[in-house]
Amino acid sequence: MQTQLEDTPLFEAIKRGEHHRIDQLYLQHRDAFVTYAQRQLYATEADAADCFQDAVIAFYKNIVSGRLTELTCSIRTYLFSVGKRLVYRRNQKRQRERPTDHEEGINPADELDWSLIDRFEHAHQREILQAAMDKIGSPCREILTLYYYHHYPIESIAESVDLPSAGATRIKKMRCLKELKKLVKP
Repeated sequence: MQTQLEDTPLFEAIKRGEHHRIDQLYLQHRDAFVTYAQRQLYATEADAADCFQDAVIAFYKNIVSGRLTELTCSIRTYLFSVGKRLVYRRNQKRQRERPTDHEEGINPADELDWSLIDRFEHAHQREILQAAMDKIGSPCREILTLYYYHHYPIESIAESVDLPSAGATRIKKMRCLKELKKLVKP
């Protein structure tokens, strides 16, 4: 894997207009990104390839437009970061656009079954979360409930739980959340 320092000549060449280097860059990292996106982000091969291509295009456009003037990480890290965000957006879009048209081959009975399964899973997850919230104790439960459920500002929470400052409350909230995540993980 190349480092930021090793990527500098390639970056400078692209800035000078050596467009063939973009193809080289694409081919060099494409397969690794597709594998990563399939395993870690649950993307299809086609989606992963499309998102990586879009990431390379964004990288090139940012260089040409002058928004990206120097490297602060390796090119691979930059491309993977942009590609990952694109895969997340595509996955979210796919979840929002669930086809319900009978012409698409969706049987209304199948849709009903999935909604029942989804409701069962959500209820089960709520039970697990509630049990974990009971285990973490009073101050953490109160901080997390006020912040995530009631959407209180951090300053108000600091006053409610008698913490000295908003910063201390943020730190306590992060620790409580970390503890909650440990309890919820299977």
